[in-house]
Amino acid sequence: MHNLIHVLFKKGGFIMRKNVLFGKMNSVLLAVLLVFPVLLIGVGPAHSAVTQMAVVSTAAADWSSGDHVVISVDPVGGPRTVQGADENGMLPTISDITVAAYGRYFYRIEKFQADNVAKFDMGSPSTPIWQFSTLDTGETSSNPHDLVFASSTKAYLLRYGTTKAWIVNPSATAEADFKTGELDLSSYADSDGIPEMHSGVIVDGKLFITLQRLDRDNGWVPTNTAYLAVFDTTTDTEIDTGQGEGNLQGIPLPIKNLGAIQYLEENDTIYVQGVGDYGSAWTGRPAEYSGGIASVNPSTYETSVVLDDGDDASHPYGNISGMAIASSTNGYFVGYAGWGDNTLYSFDPSTGEVSGAVVDYLKNKNIAGMETGVYLDQNDMLWVCDSTDAEVVILNTADDTIDEKVSTYLNPQRVVFAIAEVVASFAADPTSGEPPLTVSFDATASSGTIVTYAWNFGDGTTGSGVTIAHEYASEGTYTVTLTVTDDVGTTDTANTTITVEEDDDLFGCFIATSSYESRTVTQILLALSLFFGLCLIGLITSRISRKR
Repeated sequence: MHNLIHVLFKKGGFIMRKNVLFGKMNSVLLAVLLVFPVLLIGVGPAHSAVTQMAVVSTAAADWSSGDHVVISVDPVGGPRTVQGADENGMLPTISDITVAAYGRYFYRIEKFQADNVAKFDMGSPSTPIWQFSTLDTGETSSNPHDLVFASSTKAYLLRYGTTKAWIVNPSATAEADFKTGELDLSSYADSDGIPEMHSGVIVDGKLFITLQRLDRDNGWVPTNTAYLAVFDTTTDTEIDTGQGEGNLQGIPLPIKNLGAIQYLEENDTIYVQGVGDYGSAWTGRPAEYSGGIASVNPSTYETSVVLDDGDDASHPYGNISGMAIASSTNGYFVGYAGWGDNTLYSFDPSTGEVSGAVVDYLKNKNIAGMETGVYLDQNDMLWVCDSTDAEVVILNTADDTIDEKVSTYLNPQRVVFAIAEVVASFAADPTSGEPPLTVSFDATASSGTIVTYAWNFGDGTTGSGVTIAHEYASEGTYTVTLTVTDDVGTTDTANTTITVEEDDDLFGCFIATSSYESRTVTQILLALSLFFGLCLIGLITSRISRKR
């Protein structure tokens, strides 16, 4: 029995002499050596966390000023960190503002009569990198409403008060290099001469722009058919969808006064929300229920009404003033019964069936925003702007419970999400084994606007790509390094260790040949059984030795 145990540990790489195998101290050492490989079963590679942040545009209750605040997306359950939600603010300005984001940068857009865009880095959210005008020569106001990104060097600035959208370079450092082209939307203008471009989304190389086509000369009423104009983002030429009336090449929609537009990859569908007409308390004009939520096929351009807001006789939710689609069967909209009297509802986008108000706390409130249609963070939490209480209410879309309420000091208006920095993160499977050992690496957990993934496998070879496999031919301990680089040259690295060794001991099957995820409870129990069995053998042998 002495020789059996001695050979077992010698072959397994645990070099021990026969004359130190037994005894009180050596029994403890035996237990440690037996437990150690079992503990290794629970060891896996460490992963970096994604550092997504929310940027919220805000406005004073009397509309005398505005600002933006930055809120961390994590931790789920709170408390989330907040910057700028106090009397000093982040960078106070006018109230007529909105925000857009791409990668680690966000853009604050000052709208009517201010007409400029300022770029910020998430690392310094109170200091603009630049601030550029959105006016062409001779223009008095362009009233920019949104910035839609094709890449870090190309975006579309939707100028609500003009007939031309700008093609811009967000990475420009000089104002002269900011505007690179324009899209002419004058064919969609009505009698007031303006098509009212408001929001947009890019799907498969096509830019879809919402055109409200309101009559600003008669109280901004939605007298005209609303459209989606479609442009090829490579050539920046308009696509004739074959759906339009007369000389219009775009897509006529069955709802009016368009707001949010969102693409859902899950079912390859674009969703568009329309208000109809709020009406006017000043003039006595009643509300018009010509809005709702429509779907658009981005390939065939077919449209359908997903949710109708009703008519003059029956409009159970009021005007539909905001939308967010979480999945093909889970969506949210804001029902507008009057100023300061809004309620958040949930519905099934596949059927249009409304489930009802989501939570009592978000009934009869002043719910702003949701105009982008993108308010879901990386944790599938829905961010709702509660302007009644100057806070963002964060909902868990899995069960529609409130995860946290975060004060914004001024009233929140719009939410976008940015990445605080580029973060390298990857998984390796397996992390140890006998040669030749093939290891699969997956870097999809990395975050940021990443353009390159460079691998150093620690054995003199390199590779590239988001996912990659590598074979280790000989024994050794190898440090694998992933270096990710974003669109402006910022890098981050992550490391893990791969152990390759011959392992013919009794425990090799539990450690070397299995990945962390694939080791079973049965294997663990077997290892523990061997441990206790050998301990018993050691105890018996020790007693026999003492009798001798």
